[in-house]
Amino acid sequence: MQPTAVFDLDKVLLGGDASTLFLHGRLREAPRRAVPLLLASPVLFVGAAVPQLRALGARLMTRLAVGRSSGSAVDGIAAAYRSVLTVKPEAAVADAMACVRAHERAGDAVVVATGCEETLARGFLTAIGLGHLDVVGSRATVPARRAMGESKVSMLIDRGHPPPWTAVYSDSASDLPLFAGTPRPVLVNAGDKAVRQVERTLGRRPETLDWR
Repeated sequence: MQPTAVFDLDKVLLGGDASTLFLHGRLREAPRRAVPLLLASPVLFVGAAVPQLRALGARLMTRLAVGRSSGSAVDGIAAAYRSVLTVKPEAAVADAMACVRAHERAGDAVVVATGCEETLARGFLTAIGLGHLDVVGSRATVPARRAMGESKVSMLIDRGHPPPWTAVYSDSASDLPLFAGTPRPVLVNAGDKAVRQVERTLGRRPETLDWR
């Protein structure tokens, strides 16, 4: 089986929050889309506040923001990200993108495993030229599947990416279940508290990187 490296999205490949960045780009493109978003804001706030509903809320938000489109949902989302990246190019983390390409040159498969809603994540990766990567993200099914903690591990296995992974890159100790499945846990732009938490649990210090 081909060795696999796993990357988180928010604050690893994407400098910030995927939903916020998408909305910035979409409203920059089409300010009129603010109207349906405002009308639906009570429902969207509930979706954001309830963990089990976040993927469904994010999917509704992207549908309302993109509206009717001749292309796919991913294409519409990618266009919004491209728009905002013209004014916030640093939101596409150059060091992370270079690391992805280094893994690919070394013969590794690369998969992005993220708590972000999967279509939203695919749109961002398409916008930065990494649309070919497999994405395991939270899914707006009923019931919704959240790619968080242990469930992220089980979703990776379901999609054909079982441990051990060659490396796992994350900004958070919440990905300890993934770190347990790799000889190379990497904390990106993380504080000392997260480093100590991972070290206590794994019994070894994770690698740390500062990416921009």
